[in-house]
Amino acid sequence: MNHAEDLLSALREFSDDDLPHFTDCVRSSFADFDPAFTRPRYAEFFFHCASTVPGWLSRVVMANCDAESQGSEKLFWLWQGSASNERISRDVMVHAKDEARHSRVFISLLEHSFPTAYSEEALNSKRESLFKVTPSITKSPRHSLPEEELMDHLVQMNMGEVRTRIHMVLLAPVIYALTPADSKPRVQQMLEGLVTDEIRHINYTAHFIESWCQNGASKRIKELYAHRLVDFHRVTVEQTEVSVRAYGNGKYPDLLEI
Repeated sequence: MNHAEDLLSALREFSDDDLPHFTDCVRSSFADFDPAFTRPRYAEFFFHCASTVPGWLSRVVMANCDAESQGSEKLFWLWQGSASNERISRDVMVHAKDEARHSRVFISLLEHSFPTAYSEEALNSKRESLFKVTPSITKSPRHSLPEEELMDHLVQMNMGEVRTRIHMVLLAPVIYALTPADSKPRVQQMLEGLVTDEIRHINYTAHFIESWCQNGASKRIKELYAHRLVDFHRVTVEQTEVSVRAYGNGKYPDLLEI
C-alpha cells in the first residue's frame, strides 16, 4: 500500500478539498524518507505477533488506552497555549476531548473483544486513571505560544494522527476477527468510529498547515514536516524494539534501523 496516496485520497473524499500545499508536503516527505511505520515489513511483523504471541494484541489495545490519554493531556496543554488563536483553540479542544473518549473506547474494546484478558477490576482501575477534560480544568490559566511553536505542534499532531491511522488499519481487522460473534456489531461500530475520527483529526490539522503555507510559510512547513517524519520514525523504532527483540526471532533487524 502507498500510505501517502491512500491518506491523500481519504482526505479528498472526506473534505472535498485538494489541499495542494499539504499534499506536496506529504508526497515529498514520504518520497524522501521511508519511515518504519509505512514499511511492508512493519505490517508483516504486526501480523506475526498478533497471530503467534498469546496476549500480545490485547496488550497493544491496552497500550492504546494510555497513548490516547497522554495524547489528550498534550492537546489540553496545547489548548492552554493557543489563547491567541481562537480557531486553533476550538479545534484542539474538540480533539482533546476526542482523545480522552478514545482512551475509554479502547477499554470497551478490551471488554468486548478480549473479555478474558483483564479483570473487571483492572479495567475499571485503568478507566479511572485516564485523563479527563473536565469543566474545572478548562478554567486553568492560558497563554499564547509563538506562532512558530504552534506550527510545529500542529505538524506533529498531524503526523501523529497519520501514524495512528496506519496503526488502526492494521489493528481493526484483527480485533474484529478475534471478537466473539455476539459482540461483533458493537465492536465494528467502535472501530469505524475511531477510524473516522482519525481522518477528521488529520483533516483539521492539514487545513491549518495549508493556511500557513498559503500565507508565506510554505518552505518552513515543508522543512518541519520532513523533520518530524524522521522523528516519528525514530519513536516508532524505539517503541517497537522490545517486541522485535522478544518475538522477531531475528527476522526483522531492518525494523531497528535508525
